[in-house]
Amino acid sequence: MRLVHTLPLLAAVLAALLLPAASASALSYPVTSTADSDSKGTLRGSIEESNAHMGADSIPIEVSGTIELGSALPGIGDDLTITGPGAASLTVARKASAPPFSVFQFFGSNAAVSGITVSGGKAATGAGILNGSGELVLVRVKVSGNEAAAETGGLAGGGGIFSNGTLTLRDSVVSENLAISSGGFENVAAGAGVETEGILFVERSTISGNRAEALAEGEAKAEAIGGGLAVAFSSGATIIEESTISGNIVLAADATDFAAARGGGIGGAAVNVTGSTIAANGVELDAAGVSLSSVAGDNLAVTGAGVIRDSLVALPGGEGENCAGSLVSGGFNLDEDGTCGFGKGSDLNGVAASLDPVLKDNGGPTPTHALLTGSIAIDRGNSFGASTDQRGLPRPSDFPEISDKEGGDGSDIGAFELQAPPAGGPPPSPPILVGSQPGDTTPPQTRIVSGPARSGFERLAKFRFTSSEGQSSFRCKLDKKRWKKCRSPYKLSVKPGKHLLKVRAIDRFGNADPTPARFGWRVKPVG
Repeated sequence: MRLVHTLPLLAAVLAALLLPAASASALSYPVTSTADSDSKGTLRGSIEESNAHMGADSIPIEVSGTIELGSALPGIGDDLTITGPGAASLTVARKASAPPFSVFQFFGSNAAVSGITVSGGKAATGAGILNGSGELVLVRVKVSGNEAAAETGGLAGGGGIFSNGTLTLRDSVVSENLAISSGGFENVAAGAGVETEGILFVERSTISGNRAEALAEGEAKAEAIGGGLAVAFSSGATIIEESTISGNIVLAADATDFAAARGGGIGGAAVNVTGSTIAANGVELDAAGVSLSSVAGDNLAVTGAGVIRDSLVALPGGEGENCAGSLVSGGFNLDEDGTCGFGKGSDLNGVAASLDPVLKDNGGPTPTHALLTGSIAIDRGNSFGASTDQRGLPRPSDFPEISDKEGGDGSDIGAFELQAPPAGGPPPSPPILVGSQPGDTTPPQTRIVSGPARSGFERLAKFRFTSSEGQSSFRCKLDKKRWKKCRSPYKLSVKPGKHLLKVRAIDRFGNADPTPARFGWRVKPVG
């Protein structure tokens, strides 16, 4: 499957050979300042200089910190390599007070970006990164905290990334992005993490904690699909290898005619998946009384003849089942609830994966779900030619005392390869027990996404809220009443007067947001 990568490479080589000689000399435009201006040495200035020079260029970013953007950067339409100091060291973000725009926009170029975090973008599609066409490669990039918003209905897609060309995600993280469509006759939210209408390669990467919400708000239709990844067309190729799709959510609410929530982890057209973990994703539907509704595939809901192999689908976290749609097994898969329809003799169906439910740093550049010692997925897989797992550790790593599946090579099922001790080395580590591991101590941040009019006559108040950490629970407090459990969407009936709702998120480790989100409004008396 990796041979597909040679096609864009060959095209790039042929294009380079056909360029005029004057365009062949690449230039470098270093970024030495975090200022947001078009001066020399700034990111904006370097992109403008690169756009003015025909041919492949590079922008090495030599500063750390945050580059806050007050307006959109120039679109990138020529071949360009942007190299940052590391995603933990440099963030490029839209300023919170700025008007909506995508942080990066690529049009018709062969571009590569590495070593940065992209955050704060807001646009109807491709809020963090918009790849209009061409080929874009992201290496060790984090795309987090962006929002695709369609406030008058229609499509909100690609909260983190929208790609209409060829996109490669390698050793990267797409997390905690939002796609929300509301206020129109047709409200469609797709691919809160990534939406692709072209060719997509996901390699050793994690797509997690993203949320797609379609909120009809009394209108006719609400459709949410692909919390982590939405694949628009089966004509493209979507290939996922040694990667994790985890903790993503889709929600469709308040429709009066049609509501659908599909594919908490991955939704849409066919995908080809190898050596990956798709877990703890969910679909939610709040559409009581709607004439037509459907909930499908907490982890996967796809159509078409995509092939899934050596992959683990587990911990469905919403109102659906593990899988829905047309899935073709390439063998050596594990499906916890038996709904994926994997029919090969090497597949494991309806069995517990013994997967650590906590997504965390287990080594390597991206977070993963570890296999617990004793998991049936250990040594029951087939690497299909991969030499490492998602973390970059050797695959297969075979335990001699565990029998391999017939036709397998002793690798583990999923993105995580439990490492066997070397011959004559120390004994294996003691079993990992869920709940025995120290969790993080960082509290989540709560955000109220929508609420009633600040002043009006409506006594039924409807709220939407979210957390900066996936799989959080919530507590709500109205006026002087006591805190109680709640979930988004949240409805309550109030009397005329002034009211205040507080919402507090609590993460999976029990850390509570010390500064709950607040929403105040006034209900006028009738007459």
